[in-house]
Amino acid sequence: MFKATAIVRTLFLIFIAGFTVRALPFFWSVPRTLDEQYSRCAGNLEIVQRAAWLAIAWIALETAVGWWRAMRPPTPKPPAEAKPPAA
Repeated sequence: MFKATAIVRTLFLIFIAGFTVRALPFFWSVPRTLDEQYSRCAGNLEIVQRAAWLAIAWIALETAVGWWRAMRPPTPKPPAEAKPPAA
């Protein structure tokens, strides 16, 4: 179970990093007008806000699952087998 959650966490981390990099301004030309600059920033800000809310939701889910797992009663261990007497 721990390996599965680690894999899911890694995949989400890769997704959120790629999603955020997509919002970075990789423009080769300088905006000429204030309107053009505003439209670029507004478009990128929306993507970054979405990525931030996805990250906050993931942290909340991780916290809830962590508390749920911490509050579960421990699983009983199977009884140890008796060793045969040495003859």
